[in-house]
Amino acid sequence: MFILLILSDLLFRSRIDDAARHAGVALRVAKSMEQLERHLGNGIPAMAIVDLEIDTMDPTAAIRRLRELPGGDALPVIAYAGHTNVAAIQAGRAAGAGVVLARSAFVAQLPALLARVASAARPAAES
Repeated sequence: MFILLILSDLLFRSRIDDAARHAGVALRVAKSMEQLERHLGNGIPAMAIVDLEIDTMDPTAAIRRLRELPGGDALPVIAYAGHTNVAAIQAGRAAGAGVVLARSAFVAQLPALLARVASAARPAAES
């Protein structure tokens, strides 16, 4: 079980890494479509988190690729962008992100999002 993180911002990634470590959740990071495909070759993530302002790949193409996966329509895809970047927020929704948040709201909700994934994985691991 892992969460796929699509972002290139190292400072912001460290914040997410800390929250994931605290929740006991494994992260895999993709900064390009090639890395995304490599991670998907190892399984389907429990959740995907997408930075809509990533500058190393097209985040909407990544979201569409995730939706193409078997069961991809049920995959939780959380996307975020700066609250003033209305175009990115709209593009994330149009591409199929289930939840699109302003960056500040994402940061506030991150521990709860990760805790939900971790608790959902525990019963499967205990079976």
